[in-house]
Amino acid sequence: MRYLKALLYGVYAGLAIGLGSLVFTVISTYFTSTFGMVLASALFSIGLILVCTLGLQLYTGKVGVVFDGPDRKEIARNAICLPIMLAGNAIGAFGLGLLCYVLFRDIPELSTRIVAISEGKFTSDTVFLQGLFCGALVYIAVYFYKNLNNFAMKIIGIITAVTLFVYCGFQHCIANMFYFGMAFNWDIRMLWNLLAVILTNSVGALLVRCIVYLAGSLQNKKEENK
Repeated sequence: MRYLKALLYGVYAGLAIGLGSLVFTVISTYFTSTFGMVLASALFSIGLILVCTLGLQLYTGKVGVVFDGPDRKEIARNAICLPIMLAGNAIGAFGLGLLCYVLFRDIPELSTRIVAISEGKFTSDTVFLQGLFCGALVYIAVYFYKNLNNFAMKIIGIITAVTLFVYCGFQHCIANMFYFGMAFNWDIRMLWNLLAVILTNSVGALLVRCIVYLAGSLQNKKEENK
């Protein structure tokens, strides 16, 4: 049941991120000013807000806490859930992208824009850094949501982190699945990009988790020494 939930909630999470990606694509197509790009980047956060508030299973939100279980068995279960939810994320995001391709392919502005976005993901020379920073910021966004007490501050924390990584052009593996599906211009570069971004998103999240853990440990030691 746990693994079925990971798959099903993973599909929902992929749809949520796909929705945020679609909103970003539409807004950035018709509002090309700096303000328009900031607005589009902020509205992308709709996806992660839905994931957090509805308790959905997003790979990039869970990979950073995979080792947080109380014992080895729980950690092993978390690790098994990760590829299952990633598959669900792919089904949701890529599937929504394909649907949007069918619905919007006759709109020249959107077709041109989504192809430009996907090509930019393929051809980036800094894909590893972009994936790394994105993974770190997604972890921070989810951390804000889980640890801030005020609901408004939770949402502001998500929007701030997401706006930063989207506006800076950092790459999110699930969002890329949507872009590639909607662009419908697939080749081997898509596979290499997704593998690279999945890996670097994971490393970025885990690095921040290590920093948070070390900071907490140092704080606890200071309190014990008082």
